[in-house]
Amino acid sequence: MKKNLFRTVAVALLVAAGFQSVDAQSQVANNRRERILQVLDQSRPNEYIPAGFFLHFENKLGRKAVQDHKDFYRATNMDFVKVFYEISVPQIDIKSGKDWEKVPVYDEAFFAPQVAVIEDLAREFGKEAFILPTVYSPLALAHQTLGRGKDLKKLAEENPVAFGKAIKNLSLSIENYLRSARKHGADGFYVSSQGGDGNSLSTKIWNEQVRQWDKHVSEVANEIGEINILHICDYGTPFKNAEALYAFADYPASIINVPLNFSDGSTLNLKEAQKRFGRPIFGGLERLGVIATGSIEQAKAAVDEVLENASPNFILGADCTVPGDTDWEKLRAVIDYAHTWRQTHKK
Repeated sequence: MKKNLFRTVAVALLVAAGFQSVDAQSQVANNRRERILQVLDQSRPNEYIPAGFFLHFENKLGRKAVQDHKDFYRATNMDFVKVFYEISVPQIDIKSGKDWEKVPVYDEAFFAPQVAVIEDLAREFGKEAFILPTVYSPLALAHQTLGRGKDLKKLAEENPVAFGKAIKNLSLSIENYLRSARKHGADGFYVSSQGGDGNSLSTKIWNEQVRQWDKHVSEVANEIGEINILHICDYGTPFKNAEALYAFADYPASIINVPLNFSDGSTLNLKEAQKRFGRPIFGGLERLGVIATGSIEQAKAAVDEVLENASPNFILGADCTVPGDTDWEKLRAVIDYAHTWRQTHKK
């Protein structure tokens, strides 16, 4: 009894002095995770709007990369830890379509340097925020395999079957990465789908050789992860319209990150997208828009417009990675602004 009383008094004194009890620390630490999970419940609106932005760091792997991730997470106050994927598969000399048969399956050991970054960040922040590593698509790894200056679309069309086998092997390689990352602290994944835009591949090759293996990545992430974000990537190759995005509605994911602008000149309706996908949308701001080039006040005005037109269960972010020189102070101001937006803008 005396021992328990002593402990209670000691904890009270520590709290009064500015320290938190272990229980209080645990409760605070879990808040970011809980707030993201609350967004998944679309039966009621959220008062708190989670937010996050991503940019590539100068240091790609190793201790310096870990420190960059830590500094960015702390400086911006974002609501989850997004771990950048910075490892590349080796280039292979592919001169004809048949050469796609040279592409192997890469084992877990190949991804060890990337997984080491994940493990360190999970050790640091895993109790307070979801650790969500980026996952590149099989098509992105196919581009890495070729290297710059080669026409992937042409080489895929020369031998679609061999290309399909390469995509399968690269998808199975990504699966090895997913499973290793999960074992070493990843809570889930930020999965990039790429290739369904009709520009990087013919529709026939996408549908017959790529789509099932692109989707396989999301299926594995869904099987092993607690929470996943599907990023429908349009980097350099915009989709025709919003309807093209909804072809991905059968990909399993907790949250959807979508493009905002389309090649036919139309723009995305965030509420409609959330309704069609049946899951919360993450995004709303253009990666090269005011979040990158405008002032803090201009960025906040853009946030106002986004949140006035978004569903109640929404996560603020950009449609893709923002430029590396984006001001961290501005990102912090926008994220903090979003967190309290529903309280400060009640009608």
